[in-house]
Amino acid sequence: MNFANIITLTTDFGLQDPYVGQMKGAILKRNITARIVDLTHAVPTHDILNGAVTIRTSYRYFPSGTIHLIVVDPGVGSQRDILAATGDDHLFIAPDNGLLTLLAMDNKIEAVHRVENSSLFPAEVSGTFHGRDIMAPVAAALAGGLPLDKVGPETTFTSCVQLELPVPDIDDRHVIGRMLHIDRFGNIKTTITTNHLSRFQPSSFDGIQIGDHTIDAISSTYAKQPEGKLVAVIDSSGYLEIAVNRGNAADLTGCKPGDPIVVRINE
Repeated sequence: MNFANIITLTTDFGLQDPYVGQMKGAILKRNITARIVDLTHAVPTHDILNGAVTIRTSYRYFPSGTIHLIVVDPGVGSQRDILAATGDDHLFIAPDNGLLTLLAMDNKIEAVHRVENSSLFPAEVSGTFHGRDIMAPVAAALAGGLPLDKVGPETTFTSCVQLELPVPDIDDRHVIGRMLHIDRFGNIKTTITTNHLSRFQPSSFDGIQIGDHTIDAISSTYAKQPEGKLVAVIDSSGYLEIAVNRGNAADLTGCKPGDPIVVRINE
């Protein structure tokens, strides 16, 4: 496939330190014409699953051939590999730590290569910043026309690290998921998706339990509930989300990532 000269960045770096800027500099040093898009630098620290969800729900909004650089890398400096994988006419570069698991579950991953061609790296490679010193220049080279097979040997995704995912428990009376992530608005993304709910008729939903709070139904918009009231919606990525109309659901409920959420089903 032909890669576009577009590179997205998804990291847990935040913006208070120079890490993001240094990584962009490493890209531009290798490919001055690269177009760089900040997807997010606010993935919770070391939260690989959140990074996996972020790229799964975001990559398709970019043109075919876009290169997505995902750096959530608590194992940096260890023996873990770095992967370059194609899928759905996009390219993903990430540590081999499970960040591409959800894409593989969606049957999007096609070819996978281990990044081993050290001629693409600078003379000095930091043991603590492979995002800047390995992944960024490799992304830049690929965006500039380097064939994928030049980064290193092809492998199979079954030989790569895959996450153990928190799958909802489903029976005739309940769909029991977990809180996955709280965004800056206090909205709570859960592990329950439209696929999990689609096996039931909407008329069979009998309320959603979150902590000590109950929400009567899944609404189409935040504004379906009065200001300050809890509302359940399906977010733009297909996940069940708990919010407060013009408020903060996390503060109101006191819930945190990992806490349970229950969708009750009528018999």
